[in-house]
Amino acid sequence: MVRHQPLQYYEPQLCLSCLTGIYGCRWKRYQRSHDDTTPWERLWFLLLTFTFGLTLTWLYFWWEVHNDYDEFNWYLYNRMGYWSDWPVPILVTTAAAFTYIAGLLVLALCHIAVGQQMNLHWLHKVLPGLLQSPL
Repeated sequence: MVRHQPLQYYEPQLCLSCLTGIYGCRWKRYQRSHDDTTPWERLWFLLLTFTFGLTLTWLYFWWEVHNDYDEFNWYLYNRMGYWSDWPVPILVTTAAAFTYIAGLLVLALCHIAVGQQMNLHWLHKVLPGLLQSPL
């Protein structure tokens, strides 16, 4: 009986697969690259960092303004004519956006740490812009 040796053996690298899969939807080994990150992807990283800072500032503002929620509701009541508790949905939406953008930023920093090419998925490029739009 003849025994054949495998031509190549690939280590599974599950952590790296999850990292590149979540950040850039590149789940397969052949889709990953150690090439330099393109200037456009660096620009997207800077935009993501800027959006993180804006979201952090916005979250801090709504977290600290909790003493004035009632006055804000009265202001909206006088303008719109009906009473609604607006600060709570605004705070929840802001916290969700902050968590999402912070997660993307952590994944991007992990890409830099392991030396992988950053390739942000188009859906992640669109969602932060939608989350930052005014209510």
